[in-house]
Amino acid sequence: MSSFLLKLLRFISGVAILLVGFLAMKGLIGMKESPKVTLPEMTIRPVRTIEVVNTGVTPETPVEGRVEAWHRIDLFAEVNGVLKLGGSEFREGVTFRKGDVILSLDDSEVRASLQGARSQFLQLVTGMLSGFKVDFPDRISVWEDYVRSIDVKKELPELPITKSTREGYYVVNQGVEASYHTIKGSEERLSKYTIRAPFDGFVAEALVRPGSLVRAGQPLGTFVGSDVYEIKTAIQARYLETVRLGDEVVFKDESGRLVATGIVDRIAGNVDAQTQSATVFCKVEPVENMEIVMRDGRYLSGVIRSSIIDNAMEISLNLIDSKNKIFTVIDDKLEKEEVKVMFESSKSIVVLGLEDGTIILSEPVTGAFEGMAVRSSNSSDKG
Repeated sequence: MSSFLLKLLRFISGVAILLVGFLAMKGLIGMKESPKVTLPEMTIRPVRTIEVVNTGVTPETPVEGRVEAWHRIDLFAEVNGVLKLGGSEFREGVTFRKGDVILSLDDSEVRASLQGARSQFLQLVTGMLSGFKVDFPDRISVWEDYVRSIDVKKELPELPITKSTREGYYVVNQGVEASYHTIKGSEERLSKYTIRAPFDGFVAEALVRPGSLVRAGQPLGTFVGSDVYEIKTAIQARYLETVRLGDEVVFKDESGRLVATGIVDRIAGNVDAQTQSATVFCKVEPVENMEIVMRDGRYLSGVIRSSIIDNAMEISLNLIDSKNKIFTVIDDKLEKEEVKVMFESSKSIVVLGLEDGTIILSEPVTGAFEGMAVRSSNSSDKG
């Protein structure tokens, strides 16, 4: 047998052996019983839920700011003089009631000069009475009563009203009216030697001391009111849709005690381009027994309570997604429902569009998706 035929015979034999082995292996595999496939049971997630009850919700915008006195004046001297000693001295922290003397300059020289001018005026009017008896006999009693009412140590009473043009010309010609107005100007200048408190408050800054010489135009200090205050704060632009003039504001201290209440008094007409916030001014008054806590310059935090949003519900901010949808529970499965956001704070939102009785999640669920099987329990349940 040739070598070619021998190689061909070997090749055919090898192919036949492989074919027989493949058929035998397939037969053995076909005899083996297929394993049973068991699908995993669907996991039911326990979740906490609440039932929707729509009511009137009052949006509360968080604010904080520095307390500033509503009444604040810088005091200046209008005359020259020496600051008097004695009484309640003009020093930092000293309190005064409305009408009390805050500052008093020595006015003895000016007061004596003014009394002399009043005496001359009295002499002038008295000398005019003889002419009245002749020319205006029906008016003599009025001017005699006026003379008796003059006290050189007190302010001049107002001149009687003349009843005729002739009487008026006579009074002017005697120099009475000119002298009267000159004295009234001196009395006004004398009043500038004494500065009285225009409102209840305290001395925040004193630039002069008792006994020192004060010159006209010299700054004397600052007087600050202690009854009404203003708090300047900034709110994010998104809150401007709900904050209105007259909205109620409440402020508390670091311990959570209620310190002051008031209203939104002014809202800036522009928004800061960098911070995207608007300035709001709140006019407030200290609550009872909190006057000592409410101090000028102190920082307080609080909320602005805006108008009530009817038929709404307040929920946690982390329950809504970027498309304004929240999870509801229907037939023990999660479904998404779109709502209308009316107000958003740092922790919660006020929404419209949920029907009363709807079951919603009360806390977020990790990995939640529409159609997820859940077992709900009321959020107020324990354990």
